[in-house]
Amino acid sequence: MVTTSSETHGFGGSGDFQPAELSENAKVVIERRIARRDDQGDAVETPDQVFLRVARNLAEAETRFGGTEGDRAAAEASFYRLMASLDFLPNSPTLVNAGRDLQQLSACFVLPVEDSIDGIFETVKNTAIIHKSGGGTGFSFSRLRPSNDRVRSTMGVASGPVSFMRVFDSATEAIKQGGTRRGANMGILRVDHPDIDEFIKMKADMTTLQNFNISVAVTEAFMKAVEAGTDFDIINPQTGSIVGQRDARQVWETMFANAWKNGDPGVVFIDRINAGRANPVPKRGPVESTNPCGEQPLYPYDSCNLGSINLGHFTKGPAGNKTVDYERLGTVVRRTVHLLDNVIEMNNYPIPEIAETSHAIRRIGLGVMGWSDLLIDLRIPYNSEEALAVAREVMSHIQRESDAASQQLALVRGNFPDWPESIYGPGGQEGPRPMRNSTRTTIAPTGTLSIIANCSGGIEPVFSLAFIRSHYLDKDDPTKRTELAEVNEQFESAARAEGCYSEELIRFLAEGGHLAERPEVPQWIKDTFVTAHDIAPEWHVRMQAAFQEFTDNAVSKTINFPNTATVDDVRTAYELAYRTGCNGITIYRDGSRELQVLKHAEKSDGEKAIEAAQAIVTAGLGPVRRKLPDERQAITHKFRVGEQEGYITVGLFEDGTPGEVFINVSKQGSTVSGLMDTLAMMTSYSLQYGIPLSVLAAKLKNTRFEPSGPTSNRQIPISTSIVDYVFRWLELKFDGANASIQPTLIPAEDLVDSTNASVNPMKHSDAVASGVGCPECGAVLYYAEGCLICHNCFYNKCG
Repeated sequence: MVTTSSETHGFGGSGDFQPAELSENAKVVIERRIARRDDQGDAVETPDQVFLRVARNLAEAETRFGGTEGDRAAAEASFYRLMASLDFLPNSPTLVNAGRDLQQLSACFVLPVEDSIDGIFETVKNTAIIHKSGGGTGFSFSRLRPSNDRVRSTMGVASGPVSFMRVFDSATEAIKQGGTRRGANMGILRVDHPDIDEFIKMKADMTTLQNFNISVAVTEAFMKAVEAGTDFDIINPQTGSIVGQRDARQVWETMFANAWKNGDPGVVFIDRINAGRANPVPKRGPVESTNPCGEQPLYPYDSCNLGSINLGHFTKGPAGNKTVDYERLGTVVRRTVHLLDNVIEMNNYPIPEIAETSHAIRRIGLGVMGWSDLLIDLRIPYNSEEALAVAREVMSHIQRESDAASQQLALVRGNFPDWPESIYGPGGQEGPRPMRNSTRTTIAPTGTLSIIANCSGGIEPVFSLAFIRSHYLDKDDPTKRTELAEVNEQFESAARAEGCYSEELIRFLAEGGHLAERPEVPQWIKDTFVTAHDIAPEWHVRMQAAFQEFTDNAVSKTINFPNTATVDDVRTAYELAYRTGCNGITIYRDGSRELQVLKHAEKSDGEKAIEAAQAIVTAGLGPVRRKLPDERQAITHKFRVGEQEGYITVGLFEDGTPGEVFINVSKQGSTVSGLMDTLAMMTSYSLQYGIPLSVLAAKLKNTRFEPSGPTSNRQIPISTSIVDYVFRWLELKFDGANASIQPTLIPAEDLVDSTNASVNPMKHSDAVASGVGCPECGAVLYYAEGCLICHNCFYNKCG
């Protein structure tokens, strides 16, 4: 690692500082997602060098405000220590881009969608620019005239918001974000828009708008109509006139019934947002949309730059009697506000309008991660009134300290430019009050950050205390798997201290057992180490509300439900979120996605067939090959993946099932052609020796290499490689019962880093299998904090 002497980092008397030791997962994610790379794609920075690069770059802002070289060096030292200690991390784009050519440091943006073809496609262009730079985007489609509305300029009819959302989704699919993340979007439509029914139901098929989260912007008028059981007005946004009325309770029920099916749509209480601190400069508003995970309401052309404090680092005292170290927490909060204000100054915004808004209001979003770790240290159950009380204490402290830090910065650097017309200005509801940043706090997803910090994500509970991972560790036999238990570090320490730790207990928990079933485990451990699936949805909502009470912007959190939850259970959560002051709600019912992998699934027909074949070999009879007739039927299919065209020819057995495959691409003798010939030969022999097509497809779909991209087949619109396309087509054509357009989920035991690094997919994570495959590696994506996260390759769909 890079030296951390006081001479190098300008620490003065703090030259004894040592960076925190990084977990193996942290090293992998930094190498794959954060560090600078050479032309061969290899990381050329250590994690420590990443933190130093970011600190140096952000500290340069000091000189723009009249600071001396000493001020710059002190800021660099402060920022470096915040990150290298893992007390705090800024959002991923800042870690990736600060001090590099791109210099785009914001995680998310909101763009306006105007009701004209020119306006719509100008926004599509800007979306592509933002996604290419590494950001996510939010949109309100509420200004668009409804479908079938008359367009005077052409005398035609409008196609409506949902139709144009598909255009945005296709553009997103075509853009890869800086080689590290794919674009994420939020699409919002007001509940009083004429096309609201189509919007609510449009993701029910689980194939439409894969690059969008969607939420309904619910108004106070609508919620009052729900409570009263009356109708509400439907308004044409083009004319502003009332064009009909709808039964509020019927529309409300449609929302949470669809969310019960697969998690979409969420709800945003838009009038509440506009009446609060998230709308600090009303002349810029109203707020119409949020970023992709919902925690950051933003104006049109607004941006967010976020960062999270690792709360697990802020306890003090002996085990069993720890308290929150509020003094040190306050010190860190003040330093992080300083850092995030510098991010605004050093940011290279992707379009001029965003730069103008961002500098005018200087919005920042300081949040937290490691909340569950802190509660465990304090021995407080997550699902308890005491935990809610501590949440309010901790977040109110962070809010007060961040307000004070921003006020202090304002005295030195000046108020944000729009301050006179803000809620903090002379005529504002909270003014006059000096303020450098129009908002200070946000609870954001920490998918990547919590892996680097080795802590629990955001304000989520622990997902699992233990699970079994398979690793390839035998140097003499690289294909041999070794099973090792992965254990929550805090649980292991507590169990060993209490004398109840055993390998048998860990395996029991890894296989889905519950602590409550183990008599040898002390009650305080059972109460404290409660996991996500043990917590009733009510406690998830109440925890979100406790943090929202002292957060300027909003809180990203997924309200998890068991598979057995009813539609009425979801209704209760939605209404509780409204009553307790949340700015919105996102739910996910376990197993509600068709493709979700079950933990204890029965053996498939393919697995049974393989076992039968193995039994024949074991009995000494040898493998049996089924030969095709000399004259056979065949099917030829033309395809295109990216810019590569080719042909698949399948020879059939007498019963119409596939028995041989030929793949013809590119020029004869080329590498791609040779690889496809080899693949076709191995596939043909496998089919003839009885390996089911479903088994081959499950293993070979989602392989990722160039060429990849859009295809010529509407049933398989995007493919990650030619191999991926071939086996998706074969499955669709010949194995309809098991066919799937969505990426196949790879079992956890297959998710092993090619470098043999141990990657822990669930540690400290409130992650629920989504049923959606990762577009990078094909592994199952998990829901956490309103975000989709891959724990194999560290892709995330957070924005």
